[in-house]
Formats: sequence, structure tokens, C-alpha cells
Amino acid sequence: MKYFILLICFLFPFGLAYLIKEFDISFYVITAIILVFTIFIIGYLNNNNEHTQFSLKSFFFKTKKKN
Repeated sequence: MKYFILLICFLFPFGLAYLIKEFDISFYVITAIILVFTIFIIGYLNNNNEHTQFSLKSFFFKTKKKN
């Protein structure tokens, strides 16, 4: 799954650029696609957080880490 996420993150901008160029999609659809993709990636990072490298709580609320 990790390689799938990396591949999707690499190919997403190219796919989005293709959609914008070839199809007449509105700004709202583009925004919705980006938001859904972002939610998908954040959900994956939160669920597969083995070494606590990414924490959504510490991203939004700057707290000091306890050592």
C-alpha cells in the first residue's frame, strides 16, 4: 500500500493536469478532487503511523513533544 500511495502522489498532478486540459471541468470539481485526495492521504498517514512520524494533532496544534 505504501508504494501505491507514493505512486498516486507522484501521478496525481499529471492526472489532474490532463483532466483540466482535456475536459471542461469547473473550479469546484477541481477543488473537490484535491480535497478528496488530501483527505485520503491524511487518512492513510494517520492509520499507518508506526513510528509516529506524522501526527495530524501536532500538525494543527503545535505542542511540545515529550521525550
